[in-house]
Amino acid sequence: MSVSQVTLNANTLTNTKAVEYQWVRTLYVEGYQDQEINHYIQACFGGDATFADLFRKVALSQESVYVLLRYAGCAPSNREF
Repeated sequence: MSVSQVTLNANTLTNTKAVEYQWVRTLYVEGYQDQEINHYIQACFGGDATFADLFRKVALSQESVYVLLRYAGCAPSNREF
């Protein structure tokens, strides 16, 4: 598994109440800067800088989870039937 590969599955990404999102919200409340939070997201869950930024924004209700799912390639419209 490469570092850029995301370790979270679609079920976790769609559940904005998941502990992973809660952890990001906690970092934000504790005063961490956006770049620091993004770094930790990448270190813990993989993905690139864009994934980390979108994940943080979804956790903080600044972006739609669908945009994150599309970027990660696991939105319903990205799946083959």
